[in-house]
Order: sequence, then C-alpha cells, then structure tokens
Amino acid sequence: MQERGRRRNGVASVNIVIEHGPRGRYGGALTSRDEPKADPAIAMLPRNTRDELSAVWLVRAAMERRVADAFAVIHSALTSRRANAELVELASRAVDDEYRHAELSRLVASRYAGREVSSPPRLQLEVPRLAGARPALRETLHIVGQCILNETTAAAYLELCAHHAEGETARWAIRELLADEVDHARIGWAHVASLGAAARNELSDWLLPLAYLNLRVWRKETIDEGYSGGALAAHGAPAPADVEESLLGAQRGLICAGFAHVGVDASELEAWLAAGADTATPPVEYSRALRDRAMSSM
Repeated sequence: MQERGRRRNGVASVNIVIEHGPRGRYGGALTSRDEPKADPAIAMLPRNTRDELSAVWLVRAAMERRVADAFAVIHSALTSRRANAELVELASRAVDDEYRHAELSRLVASRYAGREVSSPPRLQLEVPRLAGARPALRETLHIVGQCILNETTAAAYLELCAHHAEGETARWAIRELLADEVDHARIGWAHVASLGAAARNELSDWLLPLAYLNLRVWRKETIDEGYSGGALAAHGAPAPADVEESLLGAQRGLICAGFAHVGVDASELEAWLAAGADTATPPVEYSRALRDRAMSSM
C-alpha cells in the first residue's frame, strides 16, 4: 500500500492511498482503457452539480474499498472449502480489482471536483454471523452473499448507470467497473454449481435471509431520498425509481433464474419478491431459516 500526499503552500492538502499492484488484472495499471483526456460534459456542469457528483463518486470509492475486504473473506472461504484453484485465484485477484475500483472512483470524484480529492475514510466491513449454520455452510453462504447476490446486483446497477451515462469520464469508469463485477459474480455461480445436491438443498433455506440483508444495504446506500435530478443520471448517479427497478430486476431476472439453473430452490425468495420485497422488517413469514432463528443472530 502506498500513500501519496500532495502539498500546497507547504501544507498537505490530499492523502491518496494506492493499494492495487503489479500482480493485479492489468499488471499494476488502473484500467484497461486510457482515461479520457478531456470531458466537455463536466466543464458544462454548474459548480454545485459537480460537487454533488464528486461526493457520489467518493462514496462509491469508499464502498468499493470495503468490497476489497469482503473478497479477502471470500478468498479465505474458498481456500478453506478447497474450491477449484482457478476460483481461488480469481477471488485473490478480485481483492486487487476492488483496490483499483476504489482508486478509479476517487479519480473520477477528483475530475468532477476539479482538483485532487483524498481517498475516503475506510468503511467497516460487517460480515454476517449466520448463527446456526455449520462452519462449512457458513463459508459457502459468505461466497453466495458476496459473489452471487452482491456482485450480480452490482452488475445490474452498473448496467443501469451505463445506460444513462453520457459524460465520457463517467462512461469510461462505469465500463471498467462493470467488466470486473461480471467476473466476480461468476466466482459464486461456479462454486454453487460445483456443490453436491445435499449442499445445494442446505443452501436453499438461507437464500432469503441473505437476499434480505443484501437488498437492505443496497437500498440504503444507493437510493438517495434527497436526489436532486438534473444531470446526475448522465454522470453515473441514476434516479431512485430506476435504481429500485434495477435492484428488484436483478433479484427476479438474474438471481432467482440463476439459482433455478444450478438446481437451488429459491421459492421462498421468489415469494418474498412477489410480495414487494419489504426490507423494513425481517421477512420471517416467508423464511423457514428466519422462523428458526432471531434476526439479530444473522
């Protein structure tokens, strides 16, 4: 990890943390494509909109860095499960991918701000305890929660961002993020596909609790009740109604369909989604796992 500070008039003004390295996907490079040298769309924005977009991308940087910590957990779980060596390597590389995502998002925040901005404070990762699950199942559940639920949802969300994005900088960054998230989701799907029938049956009871926790976080962190509209969607910050549609679409059209494909019963999750997918309270009435355990123990 490198920390690079820049000084102005003898006073440190920014603190930039660089964590991706030469063993990563692009041999130490930040992206596969060169950053646009200029983006007239940013220059045309009013100052307050640029500041708002800078803040959006800086929050994204913090969230991406937290996902790097999550993939360290996934790498450990796959290693413990003696998973396919290729999946273990992909999980290791995913940690570096998320380091790159954090710096890429910080860089975009800087472009909107018109100056270099510091790397954001590090967010704490909260790994679900999943009380009641035996250790081997708990490790698989962590893989499912991060790779299948979170990364598949992230891919759908970024597709939405790309659909609305018009600014060259935003389009460039979103394409880079999306390319990696698709690979990260594949880790989880490949692992579940390798499980025996008994393990897939055991997994079924936990799908709804995991999906509930994941969707609750996505709604909290991506649906902005104070959304001001205007040019935000064209620069990587879609409207709340579109985000909500994307999140639910990922659950119904990608995640549930994927579980059906790999032979995992997702009927409890499907019933909860059909009823509106309320995340204000735990969906105890739809879930056998939640009926058997207090939500606080998750």
